[in-house]
Amino acid sequence: MNKHLRNILIALACFILVVILNFLLPRMLPGDPVAYLSGFAEEDMTPAKYEYYREALHLDEGLFRQFLYYLKSLADGSLGYSFKKEMIVSDLIKERIGATLQIALPSLVISSGLGLVFGLYFGMKKDSKEDKVFGVTNMVVNAMPSFLIALVLLAALSFKLEIFPYSGLSKAGMFPGRSGFLLDRIHHLVLPVLTLTLGVLPSRYLMVRNNAAKEAGEKYVLYARQRGLSERKIRYLYVFKNIAQPFITMTGMSVSLCVGGSLVIENIFSINGMGKLLTEAVYTLDYPLMQGVLFVSTGVMVIAVIITDVLCILADPRQRREAAYDRK
Repeated sequence: MNKHLRNILIALACFILVVILNFLLPRMLPGDPVAYLSGFAEEDMTPAKYEYYREALHLDEGLFRQFLYYLKSLADGSLGYSFKKEMIVSDLIKERIGATLQIALPSLVISSGLGLVFGLYFGMKKDSKEDKVFGVTNMVVNAMPSFLIALVLLAALSFKLEIFPYSGLSKAGMFPGRSGFLLDRIHHLVLPVLTLTLGVLPSRYLMVRNNAAKEAGEKYVLYARQRGLSERKIRYLYVFKNIAQPFITMTGMSVSLCVGGSLVIENIFSINGMGKLLTEAVYTLDYPLMQGVLFVSTGVMVIAVIITDVLCILADPRQRREAAYDRK
């Protein structure tokens, strides 16, 4: 119980640190903070523009008052204002986050499911020929960066075989509500989702496989076999229960990894998601937008950690009994 509480507290501390750094860094960097907070270079500023941005950003007030205004922008969900795009940062993120989640969430579910199934199966067949071949294959894929996997899939399935489209989430003229929109969207998502799935699957597989291989030699597994239970029941009714906690923890922790991986993949497949938005913010020095994307990404990580630790407590009767004892 203490371990899960510690994880939650660490995640919250990281979140608070990101919030504070988002506020302090533009004000601590060399040069005028107006340039960093507005996204405009100092040489582009006229005296009138400078005074306008200084007042709009509350830089004419004390640091503590500025911090309160900053917290207010987080509390009301606006996350600041992008002067480069002339839009509220949260509105920009809302427009793009859907595309990112369409890649990240299916990849998370598929990679976790496949990692669990194959990890349990080959973990119970430790050191067999199939286990060695599958293990080496996973280690090779694990060593490949996501952009290389994407380029291989594009070259083979898009340009050579012409099975899948190489960019975007929909073909021209296709929009929600139109007949065939869902199938077209799935068709466009196959390669980005497959790329991210292959990028994160090996780590999940290896973790489950190693834990299952360790459990395979335990006495309760031998007793279950002597009772005539099938290997499938042993894997899912006995072994999985004992490795559920590390599996849930790894799945939860990798939510941010999937979101981060999606940011890279979006640029390769020309998808207008959070990754493309972050790239645009970096190239145009749109600091408020960069801070907004970082804030949302960190928030997703914290929520995932909290949900993960709650699920770990619910999955383990010992943790539930310990929690009940602590309440007494």
